[in-house]
Amino acid sequence: MTRRVRHPSALFALAAAFLPFLMAAASAPGSPAPDFRLSDTSGESVVLSSLRGKTVILHFWASWCPHCLSEMPLLEQLGREFAARGVEVLAINLAEPPRRVARYVKAHGLHLRVLLDPQGTVAKAFGVVGLPASIVINPEGAILGELSMGSLDRRTIQDLVIPPGTPPGDGKTP
Repeated sequence: MTRRVRHPSALFALAAAFLPFLMAAASAPGSPAPDFRLSDTSGESVVLSSLRGKTVILHFWASWCPHCLSEMPLLEQLGREFAARGVEVLAINLAEPPRRVARYVKAHGLHLRVLLDPQGTVAKAFGVVGLPASIVINPEGAILGELSMGSLDRRTIQDLVIPPGTPPGDGKTP
């Protein structure tokens, strides 16, 4: 005998339990990166697809997140170091007021390009379920890999961006 679910809330609870697994698939390595348009802290628009030809590191963060803030100096440093190899680092702030984000950027002397995701739509499109989360996109626009919730370190990000054994500054590999 089959039982019929009479409460829509039970069905909703079941769907919510599987949502993180479904969302995580959005940033699976090899899948195309969802395109987006976001504004940076100065109001200039950035479109992900306009960065084709570059390796892009997306770092989703918020100023209230301790792991996010501890990773920011490393991202700042990697952004400077990798720029000559055609790597763009974009720090995407999740749902905080623009003034708060601008104050944080200024107070910490960040030179990273900081984008604002006020509704979290870009984070959702990439399957971000916790902060911080970093996603590396190859020059063709496919996802190379994801680092989530405080697991960003120099070695891991370098291995994603610059494959081991690549000579420094070879001009071919980001």
